Amino acid sequence: MQTLPKSPPTPLWKRGVEERSECDRLPKEDPKLKPIEKGIVYFIGAGPGDPELITVRGANIIKAADLIVYAGSLVPQALLAQAKEGTKIHDSSSLSLEETHALLTEGVGKDLIVARVHTGDPALYGAIQEQIQLLQKEGIPCDVVPGVTTAFAAAAALGRQFTQPGGSQTLIFTRLAGRTPVPESENLGGLAQHRSTLVIYLSVSRIREVVAELEQGYPADTPVVIAYRVGWPEERFIHGKLADIVQRVEESGIKRQAVILVGEALRGELKARSKLYDPTFDHGFRTSQQEGEAGPQGVAVMALTPGGSKLATNIAANIEGTSLYLPKKESSGFAEAHAFTDFKTTFVNCFKKHKGLVCVMATGIVVRLLPALLEGKESDPAVVVVDEMGRNAISLVSGHLGGANRLAREVAAVTGGQPVITTATDVQGKLSFDELAERAGLVIENLDRVKTLNMAVLEERQIGLFDPGRWLQPLVPDSAGIKVLKGLEEARVAELSGWIYVDDMLGSFEPPPCLVLRPKSLVVGVGCNRGTTATEIGAAVDRVFRDQGLSLLAVRNVATAELKKDEDGLNELLGQRGWTSAYYSADELQAGDSVPTPSEVVRKHVGVESVCEKAAVLSAETKELLVAKKVLGNVTVAVARVGSIL
Repeated sequence: MQTLPKSPPTPLWKRGVEERSECDRLPKEDPKLKPIEKGIVYFIGAGPGDPELITVRGANIIKAADLIVYAGSLVPQALLAQAKEGTKIHDSSSLSLEETHALLTEGVGKDLIVARVHTGDPALYGAIQEQIQLLQKEGIPCDVVPGVTTAFAAAAALGRQFTQPGGSQTLIFTRLAGRTPVPESENLGGLAQHRSTLVIYLSVSRIREVVAELEQGYPADTPVVIAYRVGWPEERFIHGKLADIVQRVEESGIKRQAVILVGEALRGELKARSKLYDPTFDHGFRTSQQEGEAGPQGVAVMALTPGGSKLATNIAANIEGTSLYLPKKESSGFAEAHAFTDFKTTFVNCFKKHKGLVCVMATGIVVRLLPALLEGKESDPAVVVVDEMGRNAISLVSGHLGGANRLAREVAAVTGGQPVITTATDVQGKLSFDELAERAGLVIENLDRVKTLNMAVLEERQIGLFDPGRWLQPLVPDSAGIKVLKGLEEARVAELSGWIYVDDMLGSFEPPPCLVLRPKSLVVGVGCNRGTTATEIGAAVDRVFRDQGLSLLAVRNVATAELKKDEDGLNELLGQRGWTSAYYSADELQAGDSVPTPSEVVRKHVGVESVCEKAAVLSAETKELLVAKKVLGNVTVAVARVGSIL
């Protein structure tokens, strides 16, 4: 909790002009600061209302200005009082665009320092673009100084974070349609479906309409805060829920100069700790991994005692892809071992770095360290604990998805001991679909359905399997009694307790309960103009997959021209999504059969007739495209299915 001083300094809006020192009112001549020039119109975001919530540059320009045109009552007088003596100050609230423009151009014509002061940040529901366009037509340069918008000042006053680890990662600014329309695709009811954090401007007078729209997506107990005149002496916050906020607002009498904040983030209760300051999380400024190493890597084998170190060395020598970690005093006889002095730190680092851990020590030691590290079965590494005699290899964490059950069996085979596996399906010798998915290299789309399907197997109820590409079927023995489905309709008419869908196509799969598994079967061919952002490339890929009914979880890799290896936007996207890439030279792209949609533009700039289509089929080792080239702005996208026609 932040501790505030007992006697905070009086804010500027509470001080009279006579109380402020000369240094408060006049900008200092600092050679490191960007100069303030005549002949330019400065558009300044004045912030929400507190004169101290303005940028240093914005305040300096106001202090230096010869002419100030400000946006009426929303700009605090205490801020304008910082202007130097003799400055001409005009309120634009009653002026038209043309009249305001005339004042600005007149000031520039007289070689004055001209400040156009707007409330909040001028980029958000401001009207600076039309003013700038008029000025530019007359060759008058403009400089925009950003400001603090009310939403961020409100979050600061509330001590809230709009985006939270484990919660909403999206913040939407919007408003109801009024005299200024809102595109149908951005209607409030549609935005509410996202259940992200929402900030609604210029709409509090129509709070009933706002709530009616929000109810299309948010639950009735969703927190809502009305932030009134934030940063002003009369600042006020009304807290409520979607179910009761209408009554609270109407009782308050607030009808303007307020923003509406909506979303779970307003509760202020974190669902998860941020990774940024987590001591177990490595990043570029705080890393415990050796430079050049990438994770997650193979299996770490760890021990603490002399006897445990000998057994750990034997296990590491007999299981491929292992790294040995021993206490410094025990590691001298083992050249291949990583020596450590602090076991807890080493364990935490290995948990983050490796796909699996084999710990030759007491189970209790490991159990006490795990709670702070566990995130979920879809991401936690396999953890196996072995006693110093090698009698028991206990599968402790991620038995199926992480492969701990399999790893325990491998360790027991080396030590001559017994694998200790407690997962119900393994104990009863039944199929486990999360383990099968891991073995087949399939991505589980709805992990919550694994338990439902595994339970149906345990209770020997009928399960169906739709697997047209035979990604999973070869691993399912005939004795399992799984009904192989020839089509989706069969899943709905057959008397099944659940079924498994294995394909790269989107669709509606229930009822009955369906476990959706995605094969890594799709190659995305990408071409783009130089300098295209990751956001634009990603949006183009997303659009194509959505329009074609394809799952992004089925992407095996991205394929493109070799000259795109240094394309920053593409590399950023690959990193964001964890996709690998395949690059092809101009000779490779030009060789062989022609593609459906060759391009003369591509031939001119790259020297080949196609990038995205040809790269996709080459990488997928096929001759047929699943999706021919789509051109979306600066990006071209094509998709090929792995091995569809060899």
